[in-house]
Amino acid sequence: MQGNINEIPLTEEEKKKLLEVGVDVTEKDRAGTYMLVDNQIIEVKLLQKGVELLPLSMAFEKYEWLKDYYWKAVNKDKDEYTRKVFDSPPMGYLIRSLPGAHSKVPIQACFYLKSSNFEQIVHNIIIAEENSELHIINGCIAANYTTQGSHIAVTEMYVKKNASITYTMIHDWAPEVIVRPRTGVFVGEKGNFISNYVSLKVVHSTQSAPVVYAVGKEAKAKLYSILYAPEKTNLDIGGDIYLQGEGSSGEIVSRAVSNGGNIYTKGALIGEAKNIKAHMECSGIMLKDEGFIHTIPELKTKFQEVEMTHEAAVGKIAKDEIEYLMARGISEEDAISLILRGFLDVKIEGLPELLQRSIDIAVETSMKGM
Repeated sequence: MQGNINEIPLTEEEKKKLLEVGVDVTEKDRAGTYMLVDNQIIEVKLLQKGVELLPLSMAFEKYEWLKDYYWKAVNKDKDEYTRKVFDSPPMGYLIRSLPGAHSKVPIQACFYLKSSNFEQIVHNIIIAEENSELHIINGCIAANYTTQGSHIAVTEMYVKKNASITYTMIHDWAPEVIVRPRTGVFVGEKGNFISNYVSLKVVHSTQSAPVVYAVGKEAKAKLYSILYAPEKTNLDIGGDIYLQGEGSSGEIVSRAVSNGGNIYTKGALIGEAKNIKAHMECSGIMLKDEGFIHTIPELKTKFQEVEMTHEAAVGKIAKDEIEYLMARGISEEDAISLILRGFLDVKIEGLPELLQRSIDIAVETSMKGM
């Protein structure tokens, strides 16, 4: 399905919403585009050599070996949502970087919930072959804030030896949308996996906890989340990293702001090999005496030769910080907004500038008028 995303009948408001979640209809500085509206594939376009992008159903027809990656990183019986994906036709994508290929700009994928009361069910497989580099940005939106429905997705990722995957999700759903992503990742020897999850708008309920298996020697995995919960928003965001390869390392970092919404931030770092390093950092800000932030960090190992740490803190914006900015002519509202932008400004090591800019835009637009 080759074409031009610009030719898809989108309003200017829709294009703006897409850009705010990292999907650029001009496709400037993009390696390719996949766009799913409800359950219709609207666009599949590849713009870079060394990378494959196919609807998953077509990929199964093309590659017999793909079955070896199907339901291997996520258990189909994990819960009712994974079972629902298993019982549905494969609707999603295969993204694969070929051996030695280095993609410096991201492939963009858009999952768009346009019809009200629609259940969008997705299954994606991502493979970075040996010595390759792959960047993906998933922008997920609802058509407007009256949309009802659900987005249920299984994503399986495989990072081979000396390969790298950076996977960024930016969500802008609606007050009556339920979101249930289920993700499993295997990271091979000296492989590197980075996940960024950004949710800054109202959503009825999101529950996400990627499970990463750092199976190779000196494998690396990092999970970052940037969360803002207005009233009537429920976020249950976590992640587990199993450090199974000798010398492997893992990091989980979350920044959470509750403005009347409910946020759980959970994470587990499980050391199952020697000489592993792991760190977890969970920080939260409460803006009012409504809603909550519940942080649950977990460290586990049976080996002596490990280095595992965690930090957790929840509080309010310091009054002296607001007064300092107000003394320099900034209004109280703008001072709070500025402080929140700084708090949510997580600079992620190894993240390409284009992806960091997409995250910065999402934070900036969400904090305006705070």
